[in-house]
Amino acid sequence: MANTTAPVNVDRLSELTLEVLTTVGVPLQAFTTDLSSSVAQRGDVVSTRYADVPSTKDFSVAANRQPDDRDLAEIKVTLDQYKGVPIGFTDLERSYTDHELIQYWIEPSISAIVENIISDALTLADATNVTNSKTVTASAFDADEVADLAEGLSTRKVSRAGRAMIVPPSYMAGLVKDAKVTAASDNVEGRRPLQESAVARLHGFDIYEYNGSIPANSRNMTGLALQPQAICIAARQIAAPQEGTWYGTVQTITDPNSGLSIQMRAFYDDVIQRYEFSSLWGVNTDSEAGKKATAIVSA
Repeated sequence: MANTTAPVNVDRLSELTLEVLTTVGVPLQAFTTDLSSSVAQRGDVVSTRYADVPSTKDFSVAANRQPDDRDLAEIKVTLDQYKGVPIGFTDLERSYTDHELIQYWIEPSISAIVENIISDALTLADATNVTNSKTVTASAFDADEVADLAEGLSTRKVSRAGRAMIVPPSYMAGLVKDAKVTAASDNVEGRRPLQESAVARLHGFDIYEYNGSIPANSRNMTGLALQPQAICIAARQIAAPQEGTWYGTVQTITDPNSGLSIQMRAFYDDVIQRYEFSSLWGVNTDSEAGKKATAIVSA
């Protein structure tokens, strides 16, 4: 008869989950995020704020020296997305190879959650919220196009701090093939396009290659250039079951880079060994914040 392998160590499973989360969660840094444990623990709405663009005043007029109340704009984010990935293995399945089955499922599970969050955020970049767009096909996307996108944000007086660009692999390929990019071969970053087929930073943008879902919407969007305040994401750690009332194991894994937390639950129901990965989040923007982004659309 087959020998049953021992259950996967939950601490080890958490380590593997963190390794995956640290890798796939990078694009979250392109947005304004409120993902820490300090997010209000009550209610389903979180308020986050972004800095408005100030206007200069003629100080020779005494009345103009009064402080402007338009320093911060508020965006309310409703935490209405409680989603996760359930995994279950029968005793027979675990008798064969418990370790491999779990490890094979970790990466797609975490990737699915993070992709869902980013997809929700990118869905907001429609023609109503993000009114600015630039039409360029993947084959024509190069360093000059990135420079034009940077110019567009600067013309709208959008801060250079934290600018990012989320593009699919086909658009990243255009950048790594650009002679202007590869010509800078006398430094480490210059060699990156050839060694890693990637460009980390260009014309003030952190460039993120993203092979997840980018909602095309009515304008056929393929990517997004933005300053983080354009779109806000908030998340809250899921409450654990009350101690003494549940027989499973609960651990929260937090990405140190973005602050996003994924809860993992492991329990056995007499038939199936179950693992659940989940998170609670919400996204929002408004027309003023949307001016800090430019949709990249394909003709």
